[in-house]
Amino acid sequence: MSTIKAPPIYKVGVIQTVTLLLVVLVTASGNWLNAYSLLIGGLICLIPGTLFARKAFKYRGARSAELIVKELYKGEAIKLVLMGAGFALSFIYVKPLNVVALFSGFVLVHITGVLVFVRVSKPDRNNP
Repeated sequence: MSTIKAPPIYKVGVIQTVTLLLVVLVTASGNWLNAYSLLIGGLICLIPGTLFARKAFKYRGARSAELIVKELYKGEAIKLVLMGAGFALSFIYVKPLNVVALFSGFVLVHITGVLVFVRVSKPDRNNP
């Protein structure tokens, strides 16, 4: 068992979800088409990204290096397939669809995840 602390991937996912839902609720007060397009785009990023994070951080430590690399490749492949399928299914089955809102939701969730992960993974300067 490794003594390396696991990164806060669940905290990142929760903050991404809350941010997405808040933006969707604000948008829903003005236009339902934009709101559900934003939601779909956000989910296309959130679900595969969370699955990738679970696979990528399944193992820790130098002894698990080979397993970590295998899980990274598997996780990335699954993520890309799910994202591609999500966009394809959205374009085929969701009518009407605001494409700008769809991609905006995707980018919003992605950028939120990056910013939150950077923020929560900084070392605590008060506790060396």
